[in-house]
Amino acid sequence: QKLLCLATDALNLPPNPLDSLVERLGGPETVAEMTGRAGGLVRGADGAVAYVRRRAGSGIPQRVVNMHEREAFMAGEKLIAIISEAASTGISLHADRRCRNTRRRLHLTLELPWSAEKAIQQFGRSHRSNQTSAPKYR
Repeated sequence: QKLLCLATDALNLPPNPLDSLVERLGGPETVAEMTGRAGGLVRGADGAVAYVRRRAGSGIPQRVVNMHEREAFMAGEKLIAIISEAASTGISLHADRRCRNTRRRLHLTLELPWSAEKAIQQFGRSHRSNQTSAPKYR
């Protein structure tokens, strides 16, 4: 088993796509991740990859990390938001006039849901009333 683990580590496999995307966009410090994941792989300065639990800060329970990430995005502390279907229910990410982050949203959909109704609901996360500008969809 140890030999198999060493051989697997030597392959230097890429991280999963979501971890890779978060890393390329600046890391957890700049990306608000609202998913059902408890953690992800983070590459250190030395190039080593380690599993890190998603915590929004000390003393914040895991069950409210998504809400804290949303607040950081809407306040402009994080300028990129990634959401999954697992965590998207009830989340508004539009350029709300009442929030500090009123920048125009760019809504990228990487995987469309199977039903048109769910797709419309996803698009609505970044397009709501009382917004400063409509989002761009790609």
